[in-house]
Amino acid sequence: MNLPSHPATAGGAYTQLATLADGRILRYRRMGAGGGIPIDPIVMVHGFAGELLTWAACQVQLSARHPTYALDLPGHGGSSQDLGSGGVPGLADALLAFLDAVGIGRAHLVGHSLGGAVVMQAALSRPSHAASLTLVASSGLGEEVDTGFIDRLLGAGDPETLATVLRPLYADPGLITAELGELVLTALSGPGVRATLRRLADQCFAPGRQRLVLRDRLAELAVPVQVLWGTDDSVLPARQAQGLPPAVAVHLFPGQGHMLPIEAAAGVSRLIEEIVAAG
Repeated sequence: MNLPSHPATAGGAYTQLATLADGRILRYRRMGAGGGIPIDPIVMVHGFAGELLTWAACQVQLSARHPTYALDLPGHGGSSQDLGSGGVPGLADALLAFLDAVGIGRAHLVGHSLGGAVVMQAALSRPSHAASLTLVASSGLGEEVDTGFIDRLLGAGDPETLATVLRPLYADPGLITAELGELVLTALSGPGVRATLRRLADQCFAPGRQRLVLRDRLAELAVPVQVLWGTDDSVLPARQAQGLPPAVAVHLFPGQGHMLPIEAAAGVSRLIEEIVAAG
């Protein structure tokens, strides 16, 4: 799960549209260049109810050395509301179709929350397209999840209520502002948005649990994999990072919550840089 970026990181975005083979449109932002040298780009995927601007701070930092892409999944942001076949597999198919549409043969895949399960599924479905995986507070690594958060989020109808709903996601209460509540309310108020998100939530989650757990398949991947987690995550518990295959590097962020790409962007970007170098 996830949310739109805090307003402070959302400025200066220049986005483009990609048309998938099935006609759906995905919005994305590309930053950085390879300097004429073939470089596998970094592709960043948000989580439930999020958008590409979740990665704004990380994308700015990483694009100084790497070509980077951040996209809106189907049903989110400026992308088509059509979820396709739906669930994590359907979103993974859309991600792979996006890579084809923009001409990316292989990429360092980065996913936050539900986006983590999406990039895992994409890498398992088409291993040749993954140069590495970075899973940030990721779904798909255990059954437990606070699905009550989804119900509260989709049921909130005013900025004040939304601010109350969002508060547990952040370590810094100063980020929960009226402006953030207005931003999220605007994102949820688009035509059909709540209904689409409700449908996606029902496809991906049952009360208190995730429908798809991929942790036992991580050992199938022959590329570097790392897991990043805030120890105080109230949506997806950090204990799901325990007991993963030995080759998976685990990095815990003490005192941080669910929104690491926003609150710990420098640390997240540094670890992505390191796995890119290794991959």
